[in-house]
Amino acid sequence: MKRRPFGAGGPEVAVIGQGTWNFPSAGKGVDAAIAALRAGIELGMTHVDTAEMYGNGRAEELIGRAIAGLPRDRLFVVSKVLPANGTFPGVLRACERSLRRLGTEYLDCYLLHWRGAHALDETLSAFERLVDDG
Repeated sequence: MKRRPFGAGGPEVAVIGQGTWNFPSAGKGVDAAIAALRAGIELGMTHVDTAEMYGNGRAEELIGRAIAGLPRDRLFVVSKVLPANGTFPGVLRACERSLRRLGTEYLDCYLLHWRGAHALDETLSAFERLVDDG
């Protein structure tokens, strides 16, 4: 799998990632989706994209199952905060919930899913705090 630096001097990231927007949240498809995600990772598609809104957090839980036991430093995990949670404390709480669901101590990239009604400087201040806190 081809890899390229993420940003200026950032880590090497697989150029093809795996999105989880339509990840099944229940039923027979869950095990197959987890297996497919895990197979993709084993083939080098280590960039995994999700969001707190996908399945109301269920996608993050299932991704957590899929990545459990894998070397975390070999993955590039991206999640997104909903605009409704775009306040300073809202971003911090949403990130903690995402981390808990994913079963990881950090995200490699955390995004605002789309622009919302909250002041962007407040959202960005929360992102800066998350970076400072590791």
